[in-house]
Amino acid sequence: MTMRRGRGVLSVQLFLGGAAVLLPAVAQGGSIFAGEGFGLDVITHPSGYTGTGGVVNVEVCIDAAAANAASMAIPVQNIVLELNNMTASSPNLFFGLDNNIPAGVVDFESLTLHELGHCTGLAHPNLGFRMGVVEGANTNFTQATDGADNMFAFDAGVDTVIGTSDDLRGDDQNLHWFEKLANNPCIGVANPQSSNYSRDVADLPAGHDFAANASRDVCSALSVADTEAVMQQGQGSDEDQRSLQADDVATYRMVMTGLDEIAGTADDYTINMVYGGIKADTSSCDIVIQSSTSGFGVCFIGGSSISSTDHWRITSATFQYNSTLTWFFNPILNSGCSVGDIDLTFAGVTHNNTQNHQACNSITYGPSYTVGASGVVTATAPSVILGNGTTVIGQFTADSSVP
Repeated sequence: MTMRRGRGVLSVQLFLGGAAVLLPAVAQGGSIFAGEGFGLDVITHPSGYTGTGGVVNVEVCIDAAAANAASMAIPVQNIVLELNNMTASSPNLFFGLDNNIPAGVVDFESLTLHELGHCTGLAHPNLGFRMGVVEGANTNFTQATDGADNMFAFDAGVDTVIGTSDDLRGDDQNLHWFEKLANNPCIGVANPQSSNYSRDVADLPAGHDFAANASRDVCSALSVADTEAVMQQGQGSDEDQRSLQADDVATYRMVMTGLDEIAGTADDYTINMVYGGIKADTSSCDIVIQSSTSGFGVCFIGGSSISSTDHWRITSATFQYNSTLTWFFNPILNSGCSVGDIDLTFAGVTHNNTQNHQACNSITYGPSYTVGASGVVTATAPSVILGNGTTVIGQFTADSSVP
């Protein structure tokens, strides 16, 4: 039997009037903060989005003091590329000989892709491990509030598959966004926006009782094998889930339609994840990855509303994983990078001409590196590091993308 552990626990801080209020660990619907407390229709945006369209850069850094910091670098860079590509994959679950994870070991990259989803505003499609839900099959019912009776309704309907469209949920209030005409989270949604994407069960297709979620069991019942939303809570040993699924991508794209929830307007934006590297000082980073010695994986999130609307943004995000457990750190950089160098270092060098430096992993300048008065240097790599003794007199441009 494959052991499935909880993942994606959240600790949420609400900031009101400069004061931080720590809330219980929760994970609601398509967006963090959605629920009975702040509103069913809340949509949460990543750090840096304030309602103006364009590119929102989100820098993720590894705390140099974290256990296994160096081993995290490649998995985190893979995740940055995956989120920037924003492409749905099916299948996206691989086990045994179909992955490079040793038997009985938990994959750090799979966990962290899920957690960075939380750190950019997404929550669980399923109820997961929470107050009122006993660990077990009921955790896979679709995300909802417990309604006026303060008790979740657990009825899997005629098909007996938990999380499908015929679930009978009593007065539970749905929090999971779905495509109005399909309610099938296991296939792609073309151009999700408020006109075709909804949270209100009144918009469900005829004959559907509740929003379906993209668990592996639901997708299998819908003839989409070995596929599950990355944001679904629960992860087992020897489980490779390093690619976004259709529901993950649709939720991100809905969020990126901005405050008006309509695609193609001025407030639309694109999330650009940036790998900030391993840093002793992470104060400038939007997401910080640290280690702890308890739990499994937890994302500590702070947030605030945008202009008193149903739209919120992340104000702080820290992901901690339990370093005392046995993890597999993927050593393969899945960048698709075609240049010949993985890492480049320039030390004791002065460039007074045009230089174009490219690397698949990192470029480090220093110690004793200088861009002279007539120098024009462009550095393209996921991590560009300006070390001690670096002096820029001419022009220097760092492009933190994959060449």
